[in-house]
Amino acid sequence: MDAVTIESWIKHLGWTYENLIFHKVIPDRPLTELYRGRDWLSLKKPADGLELSFWAETRRYERLFITLRSTVEGTTEYKGELPKPFALLASKSEVRAAFGMPMESQGLTKLPLDTVLGGFDTYSLDQINFPNLKVSFQYTSSMQIKTLVFSLINRGHP
Repeated sequence: MDAVTIESWIKHLGWTYENLIFHKVIPDRPLTELYRGRDWLSLKKPADGLELSFWAETRRYERLFITLRSTVEGTTEYKGELPKPFALLASKSEVRAAFGMPMESQGLTKLPLDTVLGGFDTYSLDQINFPNLKVSFQYTSSMQIKTLVFSLINRGHP
């Protein structure tokens, strides 16, 4: 996958599944649900480490997950290109240096069975080029970027 495709997927957040297929923004693959009755549908693995998520009720594309570091068995990592400035960032300190203070943040979290999550930082994207969009950087316990999550700021539902 290349950076131009990833940036296109980011810019098209908010479109419906049908419009994305019609305009050839995404591959024509069926949406799947993790379990029956789930609020979210996914276009899984257009490439390793990528998942596009759709609100089930409207089939609106609302989240793009890019997994850079696998911390769970069976999860694949994205090895393709990222658009700038995301291609240049690897750690929480680099994110903060590039983006400043986040609009939302959470630090280390300890879960049962001694699992430690590195937390996240969330930033609003440039609202001229990416209106209503934000990015969350999820971190490993060593503060390396684990996952990038691009999503809508205002979704209009819970």
